[in-house]
Amino acid sequence: QRISLDLWEDGKRTLNPLAGWSWSDIIAYADAKGVPVNEGHNFAYRAQAPIEATKRHLPNLPWEKVPLGKPFWQCTEKELKGSPAAPITYVFKSFGDIHTTVPVEPHESERAGRFVRQAKTECGIHTR
Repeated sequence: QRISLDLWEDGKRTLNPLAGWSWSDIIAYADAKGVPVNEGHNFAYRAQAPIEATKRHLPNLPWEKVPLGKPFWQCTEKELKGSPAAPITYVFKSFGDIHTTVPVEPHESERAGRFVRQAKTECGIHTR
């Protein structure tokens, strides 16, 4: 499991230019510079009850997929939850493949939805 990332990894001779950037830094830059983002960020998944993370990849879940018209981080809580307010709202903060990535609650880490049904936390490219 990776808990930190150096700007320069000498052993791998790898430069990680965004190593010191937080989630807030990334979305602020994307918004300020008009960086295109994955359109999956433009949806909320509203549910009446929590859905276990290991089950959020299954078809026909009891949630409503709602287009937000903009990335979720640009939305107010009211826009995310809708009216009447949904008790639970999920969003995609990170994307991998359909088999290893699930939406998470907006307050959760951007990595919380990655590899939820796996014993690993990295795809392998970062662990060589």
